[in-house]
Amino acid sequence: MSILFCIVSMLGMMACQCTGHQLRHQSRGLSRGYDSRLLLPTTKNHANHEPSCTIPRREFSSLLVGAAALSTSNAILGTLPAQAATGNLASKLSQRDPAALANSIFNIPPQTQVYPDFMHGTWKIKCNYAGFLFPSKKISREKLISNAQIPGFQKCSIVALSDIGKDSFDYTLSIDPTSGLEDRIQTLTTQVNSNLGYDAVAAVKYNAKSNPNRISIDFDEYRTINAERVELFANGRESEWIPETKTFVCSEYLRQVTFGTGSSVGIPRQVATNYAHFWTWKQDSEDPNVISGNLLTAAYLDPQDSMFFDEPSKPVAVYSHVLKGVKA
Repeated sequence: MSILFCIVSMLGMMACQCTGHQLRHQSRGLSRGYDSRLLLPTTKNHANHEPSCTIPRREFSSLLVGAAALSTSNAILGTLPAQAATGNLASKLSQRDPAALANSIFNIPPQTQVYPDFMHGTWKIKCNYAGFLFPSKKISREKLISNAQIPGFQKCSIVALSDIGKDSFDYTLSIDPTSGLEDRIQTLTTQVNSNLGYDAVAAVKYNAKSNPNRISIDFDEYRTINAERVELFANGRESEWIPETKTFVCSEYLRQVTFGTGSSVGIPRQVATNYAHFWTWKQDSEDPNVISGNLLTAAYLDPQDSMFFDEPSKPVAVYSHVLKGVKA
């Protein structure tokens, strides 16, 4: 079982099992301007294989899809013995409680993430969408799905996962063998382009030495719905090596500001979203050229949101992806 599957089990929530290809997208038209259209997940009747329901994308988080897929990754933290999860990040993840994935409170500029030796080199990563849930006990599902500003509810609102709900996408992850640092320019460029299905990124501006906590992404003009430029600000990072399972876990807390064309002439649209990525990575026990992992993405409310004081720090949505990498 994977981390998110453990979370679902702990909460006693029902899982809806279906394969990734059962998700359907609404119009993918690439027009200029604001777009609040969301995915249209569908489920099928297993007897006749016909769609049994169609759900507006704002309601997609009411389903938990691909529960079986969540168990396929070898990057398992949920099975750690209690005494093994002694570090801060591993402890939070092994609690199997989405409330433990609270937003970073003290925004001290974090250090650049350094990756372990087994991840050095260039990897072709396959990222498979696996599931999601609403963990909040204070905000009703009906109220939450009416809020289009939740990270992940609109395209590009979580830029590395620009089209959450897409069955799968590929990207390139390169870790410098000398420094252990990630090529963020290459990662984000390939993630966004693969998510959106076309060459959307014009440039990524990032310098790990001068400012490792800010990334600027410029999009090709008039091609991408919702985004012309994205600014990313890292507010926190954590990492830990788990010797008992030879697993590496790391996290990054981000504030994203997305600039696009507004509905009023001459007034640009600006939207802020807050979220965190939690990765679990493990080297294949038989093939050192293969790595596998999980990605949990916790979505938080922005302080300007009217619901913020109902859930100021805990995630209101959690998305899961299963990762597999092959060395290039």
